[in-house]
Amino acid sequence: MQPTEEQLEALGNYSDIILQHIPEIAETIGVSVKTLKGWSEGEGEPTAEQAAEILDFLKNKVRRAG
Repeated sequence: MQPTEEQLEALGNYSDIILQHIPEIAETIGVSVKTLKGWSEGEGEPTAEQAAEILDFLKNKVRRAG
């Protein structure tokens, strides 16, 4: 299933944070670091489920830091 425009926009807004945590996020969602980095560089995109998992990871990260 394709990610929604809302998910893609949110991922774009958090791209700097995603890049800082690529190894953790990749492991969490079960993809390689290379794949996740590629998505950040516009090479393909995550599924809707993977996008949701990335956004959940980021929400949890913020919650733990706050």
